[in-house]
Amino acid sequence: MLLSLCVLPSALAASTEEDVQRYLRVLEQRDPRLQAIEFEALCCMGLSDPRLFDEVEQRLLADHEAARTHRENKQRLAWYFRALGFSGQSKYQPTLQRFVDDRAYRNYAITALRESPQYAKWNPIISNRATFDPGRSDDTNRFVNMLSADDPLLHRVAAKRIFQTSEMAPAVADLLAERIRESYMKADKYDTEQLETVGWLLNALGRWRADPKYASLLREVSARAPAEKLRARALAALEGRR
Repeated sequence: MLLSLCVLPSALAASTEEDVQRYLRVLEQRDPRLQAIEFEALCCMGLSDPRLFDEVEQRLLADHEAARTHRENKQRLAWYFRALGFSGQSKYQPTLQRFVDDRAYRNYAITALRESPQYAKWNPIISNRATFDPGRSDDTNRFVNMLSADDPLLHRVAAKRIFQTSEMAPAVADLLAERIRESYMKADKYDTEQLETVGWLLNALGRWRADPKYASLLREVSARAPAEKLRARALAALEGRR
């Protein structure tokens, strides 16, 4: 559930403060669909600022009763829950815990509680601007940070996001290829977590299938991977199938 599909808005050379202010403005948008598009992207923004997430928490508490019987507004509330998990801030755990036994919202609350400790570790990695290359977009820099980390689950989060965005930076493709080369032969066919991670790396690299060097790697995996599922995923990526 960490890996919901979504479109990542482009942000060129924005400061962290600008990112926070952008999301505060998003909260003023009352269209649930527009809010969802923006809030899905928080999984790869690395933001933890309480100014943003305190406001999200207040909106959740104010709106949850009215949203129960309105499908689109309930979906908007779902992203408020996810956002509190993406914050990585333990201060929101009591609020999330309130909804664990609520039939309408329990799955959202449980997911956010599960994700929060992960994002407490991940957000400083994702948002580390000391590693940002000024010649790349902020989105690209964040993907590079995620794929450079020593954390396969974070690689999977990045790969699934990349798969759904317009990201085409060579630095990102090179890191996807590097992660695939170091993992596809070692992936245990009985380890679903490993297979999912490598599978999403392959899916993401499929965006660059027109480039011969990446097409060659996809063909290699489709022929040599010990796990049949990875061979099939590589072939689908090579052919542009989802």
